[in-house]
Amino acid sequence: MSNKLQEEAVISLLILLSISDNELHSKEREFIEKLISEKNFSTDIDKELDQIHNKFRDDFDTASIYFINTIQDIELQKISMELMRRLAAADLIVKDREIKFLELTKQIWKQDSK
Repeated sequence: MSNKLQEEAVISLLILLSISDNELHSKEREFIEKLISEKNFSTDIDKELDQIHNKFRDDFDTASIYFINTIQDIELQKISMELMRRLAAADLIVKDREIKFLELTKQIWKQDSK
């Protein structure tokens, strides 16, 4: 898979993490929008949310696993994990669903890197 697709999957992962607690907090949105701007992506958060919903319906777990598995590059996985940690803390509250999302990501990537 191309590096560009993997990089865009990072944004999708961040969006999924941000809605894992059923709320897209304004600080989380700002964090993602800043990253999109820095990377010169054309991603629109609301359109991406709609696409995720249309593709996966309300199956959050399947969507998460799909985007986690999209990122195969080890360095990009490390960068993504750091971004996800920062995003989880952006609203100053790390909720249980966010922790579970991070743990799932670590588990899948650990298996892939063996």
